[in-house]
This record gives sequence, C-alpha cells and structure tokens, in this order.
Amino acid sequence: MSDPNLDIFVEALPPGVQIDYSVRAEERGFRAVWFPEITFGDAFGPATAVATKTSRVGLGTGVVGIWSRSAVTMALQAATLNELSNGRLMLGVGLQARGYVEGWHGQTYERPVRAMREYVTILRQILSGEPTTFEGEIFSVRNFQLMMQPPEKPARIYMAAIGPQMTRLAGELADGIIGYFYSTQYVRDHVLPNLRAGAEKAGRSLDDFDIACGFPTIVTPDDSGLEQIKGQVMMFATAGSSSPEYATSFAAAGYDVAPIQERVDAGDIDGALALVTDEMADAMTIAGSPEHVRARIAEYRDAGLTTVGLNPSPPNVWFPLYQGHFPDSALAQIPEFSFPAYLGVIDATLDLTA
Repeated sequence: MSDPNLDIFVEALPPGVQIDYSVRAEERGFRAVWFPEITFGDAFGPATAVATKTSRVGLGTGVVGIWSRSAVTMALQAATLNELSNGRLMLGVGLQARGYVEGWHGQTYERPVRAMREYVTILRQILSGEPTTFEGEIFSVRNFQLMMQPPEKPARIYMAAIGPQMTRLAGELADGIIGYFYSTQYVRDHVLPNLRAGAEKAGRSLDDFDIACGFPTIVTPDDSGLEQIKGQVMMFATAGSSSPEYATSFAAAGYDVAPIQERVDAGDIDGALALVTDEMADAMTIAGSPEHVRARIAEYRDAGLTTVGLNPSPPNVWFPLYQGHFPDSALAQIPEFSFPAYLGVIDATLDLTA
C-alpha cells in the first residue's frame, strides 16, 4: 500500500528517535511527517534535522501556536527550514488551548479568528520577501523584510481548524487545513461546506487545497486496537471546555458525549470508558487490523479528505489535555505509559505501507 496522501505524526519521542522514524516514513512512502509542538520539544528542530537526512518526504509543523512566537520569528524559522528542505515545509499554525497561551507563554488569548487572520496575513507577506509593515488590532510588524531569496517552492501554510469559523478562515486564507478527530459525517456536513464558504468569500478555488486530518491510530494484528484506543476517545469526548467542537464531531456521527462527561465529572473513569463502545471508537479514530485501518482510510477519502494523518497512540492510555480536564480524584488513575508498547504501535503504523 503506497499512498501519496498518507501522513504520519511523530511525537512524544526523543529527537533522535523522531529522526529515525521520519527517515523510515520516507522509505515507506508516506507523503509527510508531522511534528507536533506541545510539551515534548519544539517542531522546527527535529524537522530541520530530518530535512538534512531525507529528500522527498514533506515536513509538517503540526501545529505551532501563533502566540508562541512573533510572526517575524515564525517566518524566519519557516523560511530557513523551507530552504534547507528544498521547499518541503508544510507550516501548520494554530491557536492552541487558552491555557497554553496564557499559562505557558504569558500572552492574552483574544479574538482568535481575528488573531489568526492577522498572523497568517503577516506570514504570507514576509515569506514572499516583500517589505512588511502591518498594523493590526492584535499583531503588528513594522519595517521588516526577509533577506532571503524567495524559494521556487514557497512554504504551504496549513491552518489548524475544527470549528466553523476557523474552518471558513482556512478556506479563505490557507493552503490547507489540518484538523483532528473528525468523524466522516463531520467532514461531509461541517468541514467541506465551511471550507467552500471561505473559498467563495475569497474568490478562490479549493482545487489545490489540502484537506487533512489527524487521527489517533493503533494498528494491531486483529481488531483489538479498537479496545486499546478507547482512552483516547474518552479524552476527546470530554474536552468540551477547551474545544467544544469535538462534541460536534461526535454528534455528527450520532454520539452524545454528555453521559461520558457525567461519569468523568464524578471521577468514575472506568464508567466513562465503559460508555465508549467499539462502534464509537471506530467512528472517531483509525484503529484495528491493517485491513480495517486501510478500509477506514478509504472511508475518509470518500468523505472528502485529501490527506489522512495517522497519529500512533500508546495503547490503553489517556491523560489530561489541559489543566482541569479531569477532576483531581481521577488523576491517580492515569494509566502507566509503556514506551516499548508505544514504539510497537509506531512500527505497526509504518508497516501499513509495506
């Protein structure tokens, strides 16, 4: 199975291991490797190292928060990586959670759609090599010009989006969208219509636009991966206070997450996990046997995704996505993380293309 639009995420790994797996991903025919940036390390460092050891695979920052760097710093890093990789950069930018922005970076999380519009507009202008002065309501740049020869292959800008407003903005301004945890119904009924509305507003076509989404993934010899990934499903089903759009993705597939949230609020994690059925896990992730995983990838193709991103997930693991996600009484129940088991999942994911 060789698919030019099948990507893989490499995260929660030491940089040297990220490099090794990225080289293998290129050898196995994956289109691109995505480097998330949360707490395990930055995205640009390992992506730059991989650029020097590969020749074809795309390099995605998946994603870097717009409040973590000034637009000038982001453009400098992006231009450098794109130059070193001969135009292979897929610059994924996102809002990230309010707690990350305010608690970690000391920035004010305000007017997110306006902030993203301004930030991407500045990035576009800087990366084009034009003199840049931009006085926005949130971001501003005065008298900056990137002194680097504009590349033959400009970096493609991907906007992280789940909800309707950001999805429309992606259709208007970006080269691609990078979503997460979309159900097939959510792709058809929410993502595609909003992307089209944004593109129509800008008077542009989506013909060259990349509609990508990442999914928790566990590939197993049989379909036991569906059981092992239920912790991930429970995590995102209860992430409403940070990202309420996840609940909409569940609802589009016919699932109400309120009962799961009630069990979590009560500190009954086992009860919450018991409410995640095999069918729900299958609708929201990509897990199970290689044959079943390939079939699920095809379903997302049919729904309208142009790229499926597989994010190998540690088996039977869940954890807080932000402060306050789970009650304190539940934190002692967080499963132990097995690094060897996690590496086994990554290996099995890479083997899909064998």
